[in-house]
Amino acid sequence: MPTVSILVPIYGVEKYIEQCAETLFQQSFADIEYVFVNDCTKDRSVEILQQTIDRFPERKSQVILIQHEHNKGLGGARHTAFAASRGRYIMHVDSDDLLPLDAVEKLVKAAEKSGADIVDGGFADWENGQTTLFHPAAHDSHRTYQRKLLCQNITSNRIWGRIYRRDLLENHGIYSVEGIDYSEDYAVVARVMYFAKRYFIDDVVYYYRKDNITSYTHDISEKNLTSHFKACQLVASFIEQHDNKGIYRTATDIGMVNAYRVAAEQHLPLEKVDSICTYRVTHPVCRLCIALLRRGWKVKHVNLLYLLFRRIYNLQIFRR
Repeated sequence: MPTVSILVPIYGVEKYIEQCAETLFQQSFADIEYVFVNDCTKDRSVEILQQTIDRFPERKSQVILIQHEHNKGLGGARHTAFAASRGRYIMHVDSDDLLPLDAVEKLVKAAEKSGADIVDGGFADWENGQTTLFHPAAHDSHRTYQRKLLCQNITSNRIWGRIYRRDLLENHGIYSVEGIDYSEDYAVVARVMYFAKRYFIDDVVYYYRKDNITSYTHDISEKNLTSHFKACQLVASFIEQHDNKGIYRTATDIGMVNAYRVAAEQHLPLEKVDSICTYRVTHPVCRLCIALLRRGWKVKHVNLLYLLFRRIYNLQIFRR
């Protein structure tokens, strides 16, 4: 069993896959399994990847390359990669991003030392060949971090830049879901963090590319918004099932309001959200926000109430 499996979906990244793969194959940590999934890309991404693999013969036996028969989207590609992997730890890397060459080594050392289920590292934006902004790992307590995730748009819900203990994911059946591509990170991370013992290091372990406008989920289409609503429902249903004490109910309500805000901003009928999200908001302020949107209030006016309430809620959780 390899120590780490790095999972990489491939679609439309012929400009970036060589640089991404180079940083994966040049890792200082030796015991890595690489699982690439070709999600029916229409460009030369796979050809370029294979050429790059040939330049690293010492890594060639560690590479698994899977071909989808039809496009399954980001969630489906990640799921395929996980099912084919064998590592004790799992890392997700998007095929247009990069890793510092000691990233895996630092994350594994921290995981082994701490015994944590997830080790979270810092990341830096990558644009025009250089880093532009550093983002440290969130140092919040477990409950505070979980509440922030559920509220949405407060802390990063990225699936990458972290290492996950495999048995955590398998024991709780938490995987990426085919059909959830936009907000796919949220659908996984907001669920897995519920159970996880998290540890963090402030070292940069990931470079997030900011200058790729052709990635899986860049555009705000109705298809992507539908995916976001599915992610919201998946997470809300999960919280209803597991949170018997209602610790995270208000945070979940706030996150669900965001789905209605997004629909209104993009001029989608709110019935579209209703048809996907069967979770029903209970907090009076959150219910009022949705009711005002149904009555045709402008989003910018509803936002005044929504953002004020969210801020008050977050100030309260910091005091707990």
